[in-house]
Amino acid sequence: MAPPQLGPRARTVLAAVLLVFAATVIAVAVSQWLTGAGSDPRDDVLSRAAGIGFTDEARGTLFSILPVALPPFAAVLVPGTRPGRVIGGLARLVSVAYLVIGVLLALSAARYGFDDARQLAEEGQVFIDTRAAVERLVLDGVWLALAGIGLAFAVKARPRERNSTAEAVKQGPPQA
Repeated sequence: MAPPQLGPRARTVLAAVLLVFAATVIAVAVSQWLTGAGSDPRDDVLSRAAGIGFTDEARGTLFSILPVALPPFAAVLVPGTRPGRVIGGLARLVSVAYLVIGVLLALSAARYGFDDARQLAEEGQVFIDTRAAVERLVLDGVWLALAGIGLAFAVKARPRERNSTAEAVKQGPPQA
């Protein structure tokens, strides 16, 4: 028994739901990164990016499979109809936003990790040393590379507009 094929409307709706879910995960990660929940003055953007502080979940939320895989999957899933092209464009936009936010988060975490003197002065100890900062930067780079590959697939899978009229078939000269 073959699996049921989804129609264009169902594929469009499913792609939209996947895209909304991915955008929500990205927005939550940005919120966790940029807005702290604690009153500790040491809880700043750089320490949260590095995973130190009261709201240290931004890295785990952003660098996960859902925000990386869902936008390209939504772009591949949509049909070539007008709503599908719009959703495909939004999927590419969400992927680009993920890349920009991911690069900023990774660089902020690396900056915090490479600044041992600041950590020692503000925190009283070094939480993330240079080696750990390099390891996190490499892992973040892998996630960003996967997102870049997904964006390339999303661009390649761009749905083309379908015409409602059939194209004229070229015929050769009559054969005897």
